[in-house]
Amino acid sequence: MNNSLLEKARELINANYISTTLSTVDKDYNVNIAVITVLEMIENDSIICARFGADKTYANLKETGKGVFLVLLTADNKTKKDGIRVYVELTDDQQEGAYYDRIKARLDRTSYAAFPLKNCLVFKILDILPVSMLKK
Repeated sequence: MNNSLLEKARELINANYISTTLSTVDKDYNVNIAVITVLEMIENDSIICARFGADKTYANLKETGKGVFLVLLTADNKTKKDGIRVYVELTDDQQEGAYYDRIKARLDRTSYAAFPLKNCLVFKILDILPVSMLKK
């Protein structure tokens, strides 16, 4: 994977921006998107994510295992955009263990700390792309 995209993904994913989303699809190709605000890129090939809601997204992940994280940043919401797309596959769904404890601690440091953590989703990174592929 491209090192600059890898580092950009790590920076943007770990920042936990409110603009971070996870898009999923079920086996019948029905698409869903959820705002995901507590996640962490660990190592160069994995992301862990707190799930305290997003039931439809979770159901889609359990069916197909596929998703795309999008972090979109804009300066003025009109002309300039930046961000990253991270294509992932669900590899584990934990309700205890080291990753669960790690994401729980991260959740506890956010404004969502009052929500009970249902599980820690573990993803393998399949690909990383910029938000836009357009050439200037």
